[in-house]
Amino acid sequence: MHWQDDSTLLIGWADQIKVARIRARPRTTTSSASANVPPLLVEITAVFQLDCMVAGIVPHPSGQEPLSLTSFLIVAYTPPDTSFYNEATEDRAQQARKVAERPELRIVSRAGEELAADALGISGFQSWGCNDYVLADIKPDGTTGRCYIVLSPHDIVIVKPRDRKDHIDWLVDRQRYEEALEVLEELEKLGDSQGGDNNASEIGQKYVEHLVAEGGLVLTRRQRHQDSNTP
Repeated sequence: MHWQDDSTLLIGWADQIKVARIRARPRTTTSSASANVPPLLVEITAVFQLDCMVAGIVPHPSGQEPLSLTSFLIVAYTPPDTSFYNEATEDRAQQARKVAERPELRIVSRAGEELAADALGISGFQSWGCNDYVLADIKPDGTTGRCYIVLSPHDIVIVKPRDRKDHIDWLVDRQRYEEALEVLEELEKLGDSQGGDNNASEIGQKYVEHLVAEGGLVLTRRQRHQDSNTP
């Protein structure tokens, strides 16, 4: 469970997300009818069914939207498949304990749609159950925006929203150097510092080395596009 604000409680229960709203009980016409009635009541305003177990839930703001319109950030846990578990058999493989799948960090919209999913690098995840994980949102000193931590019996994972620097690093890791240079050039034109410590010269050098290693036979994406339009 996680309090989104003073009156909104997010509940992850088994494979469901429920949103509970705490509100004042309407006044009755007679004082005797409301004498022993609590002043507040709980109203379930939304229920979403998922294809996983919810091991943690926090609100996840999207852009400049108010907190009431946020998505949900959850730790998704898929329990091991025990449909083939057979204690009576002498086959050790069938008697062995089924291992859990790697947990994921998912963003789920207020309509119950999955917007994003990333596998978590958790050591020993094969042995952990749904209740072995904890998800919390924090605000580290000296930083802006939101930050999250995922706890498991062996790990503390810090989670932050991706920025342009992460995207450039991702392109460079996959040897998509020309695209990385284009993104970095666009950021420099806009005066955006999200490129971080990425350097156009260093990426360009890696690009040249990559082309040389390929024997000079690799055309850039722009060249391929131009050639495809040539009769």
